[in-house]
Amino acid sequence: MDILQNILGSIFRVDSIWSVVARAVVWFIVATVIIISVDNPDPEKSMKNLKSNLGFAAMFLVLSGGLVYLLFGYQPGA
Repeated sequence: MDILQNILGSIFRVDSIWSVVARAVVWFIVATVIIISVDNPDPEKSMKNLKSNLGFAAMFLVLSGGLVYLLFGYQPGA
């Protein structure tokens, strides 16, 4: 459990390389969703797909982050 706390702590610490890696992964996911959504010859349908897919990706990131926090964020008292 200490290893998992160290890993999650290093992801959210600003002075850690894993923080940079985590942000890069999030940016890569968002960029991939945008590229896939815009690849449509009809501009109106393309914008609708982009809004829908970005909304889904944002909801997924927030919900999965909240669930991971609820699952691993509990620290027993002394």
